[in-house]
Order: sequence, then C-alpha cells, then structure tokens
Amino acid sequence: MSEANASPLGRSHKQINEADPIAANYQNQIDAIKTGDIPVLLSDLADDVVYMPPAEMTLTGKKQIEDWWRDYFEYFTIQDFETTERIIDVVGDCAVERVLFSLKLIPNKGGTPIYDDGRFLTVWRRQPDGTWKIWQRIWNSLKPIGAGTNRFLMRFMQRPEE
Repeated sequence: MSEANASPLGRSHKQINEADPIAANYQNQIDAIKTGDIPVLLSDLADDVVYMPPAEMTLTGKKQIEDWWRDYFEYFTIQDFETTERIIDVVGDCAVERVLFSLKLIPNKGGTPIYDDGRFLTVWRRQPDGTWKIWQRIWNSLKPIGAGTNRFLMRFMQRPEE
C-alpha cells in the first residue's frame, strides 16, 4: 500500500486474550470475505443475527444478510484484508470482539481500487452445543461517505447515462 493509502490506524498490532475461543471462526470469516464465499460467511451466524453495516439499514436474520452479501459481491471483490488490531473479551456466554482493519476493494465493473480502513464490533454468542456464532455485528469505515465504499453509491456511479 502506498504511503498515501497507508492505514491511519497505526502500526500493526494484534492483541488476543489467551482464551480466544473464536480465533478459528474469525479466520474462516476473513478467508470467506476475501473469496466471496457466502455459505461460509453464513455458517458462523446465529439464527437471530443482526448486522449493522455502515450507511445502510439494519439487517436481521441470515436471509437478509445473505442477500446483502450477494449484492455486495456483485459490486466489489475484497482483494486484501489486514487485521491491524483484534481484541477479544469473553463475558459468560458472549465474546466481544473489537477489530481494526485495512482493506483493498476492487470494483467489479471497472474503476480504480478503493482502500479503506474500518472497525468491527462483534458479539459472538456461545450456542448450547458449545460452538460460537455471530449474534450482533456493527462496523464502520474511517473514510468519508462518498469515498466509494458504499455499494449503493457504486450503483449510482455505474448507471448508464440517459
């Protein structure tokens, strides 16, 4: 990444509590984001999951989230995703995960790559069978609205001229 696109999040730092019950799940999610593997992205979701993407409506349930990912991957390919900080705190049957990240998006219908930095706050909930599922997730971009990371803006920009 060029200096102009360097992460404002600072140097790379990963802090994981010794007891990190979701490390493998997190890595599976990141791998799936990079490959656009929607079934894997959905596999770690609780049935009553809530997603709150930046500048969009709240999504509830796996079906809405599946539709959102399908639409997102129609417009973008996530070429690079780097976790610059990750902190986990387990409280009872919940794990609270705070992540800072940098990514590179490729617009699928042409255009220059988009570099973004952002944050996730995810609450994972332990299931009765002992597995962990994403229950609540909110994230944001550190780029201003209009920087090209919003899929609805991309639709508008790619509309044929009338």
